[in-house]
Amino acid sequence: MAADNPYAEQTAKNMGAPWLGGGPAVDVDLDGLRAYAASLAGQQADVAARAAYLRPLGEIPGQAFTGEVLGEADAVRARLVANAGELTVYLQKLAESVGNIGSAARTVADSYGSGDAVGAASLNDVLFAYGDVTVPRPAGLPAGVGTTFREQQSALAALPPAADSRDWTVTANVPLSAYQSMQTATGPSGERREVLTFTPPGGATTVTTTIFGRDGETVSSVTTRTSTRVTGGAEITVQESFGADGRPTGTTETRTEFDGDRVVGHSTEVRDGAGETVHRTVESTDPATREQVQVVSERDEEGDLVEKNRIVTGIATSGGRHQAIG
Repeated sequence: MAADNPYAEQTAKNMGAPWLGGGPAVDVDLDGLRAYAASLAGQQADVAARAAYLRPLGEIPGQAFTGEVLGEADAVRARLVANAGELTVYLQKLAESVGNIGSAARTVADSYGSGDAVGAASLNDVLFAYGDVTVPRPAGLPAGVGTTFREQQSALAALPPAADSRDWTVTANVPLSAYQSMQTATGPSGERREVLTFTPPGGATTVTTTIFGRDGETVSSVTTRTSTRVTGGAEITVQESFGADGRPTGTTETRTEFDGDRVVGHSTEVRDGAGETVHRTVESTDPATREQVQVVSERDEEGDLVEKNRIVTGIATSGGRHQAIG
């Protein structure tokens, strides 16, 4: 016996999908799609960049509850760190999703070239843009377009790990001279990493990191030269990077200000290969209250250095007097 449905009319309206039965063709506004794709690409980059500013959410709880603490404090620390981790993963997936939607919009636009899309987009074209391999490739799509996000991820997975990845397993540390040493490491798929370090007395430390693929071919080679000096109560460390051709690729300058034994200021400035500042982080600490302010600035599309983020850590409070129980 069929169940009585007192809301048959409402159910029919809610479950009905007359648009699946036909209707007018969907016209493609190519300029609009391209602008939409560009906007989403900008949003993806913005989300990815701002996610880095949330790193203190996972670091501060560990700094606030260090050493042996009450079980309740340890539980709070664990929950805060876990929440920060979940938020970070969410933002990563959000950036990926926004980028994928933008790529799909761009693919549909590219499928119709520079025409005015008199012929409407078919559902298959949209499905192809979203990575459906069972539908035919749009006839107007340029030959160089069509790699899906999953294919890109697979290609990246086939590359050797990043130079500073934990996936490398160190196999040897060999001293070559009094000032030079060579470290070798293997990757998860047979890749090899060589790190040559030269530390002359009183001079800059030079480190050359070379990564070889599974076939033995050189994948990348980067050289960094690091020097440190003390000037007027400040310790300044400069790290210069060079590509395999010896041309500069960037410079990172870190400056730490001291008031006696206390650190009252810390700044990091990143410059590109042409010497232009692209990123700057300035941290200051009030010597009396210990209030901390961190300001992050980055270069915008016009080439100006603009403030992107500001973090203020409140005035330090003194602990109250407690009476031991015993």
